Amino acid sequence: VSMECTCGGMLTEGRSSYSMSGEYYYIVIEDIPAYKCSRCGKILFQDDVVDKIKALLKRVDRDTKEIITGTPSVHTYDY
Repeated sequence: VSMECTCGGMLTEGRSSYSMSGEYYYIVIEDIPAYKCSRCGKILFQDDVVDKIKALLKRVDRDTKEIITGTPSVHTYDY
């Protein structure tokens, strides 16, 4: 089954990475199954992969909020 991008280019199967920054973190997920458009270069993920990425990001976001208070332990004017 050949798939096409919205631009009309053909999608080739491969692997890619995804990165995102939150308020207290920056995360990079590598070696994810993905499709790349041969014309525009857009990277697309299947729906199940997107759901797994969203679940992981939700967990990281929740866990970092539990760890980080958001207030500095020392005042910057002390230095």
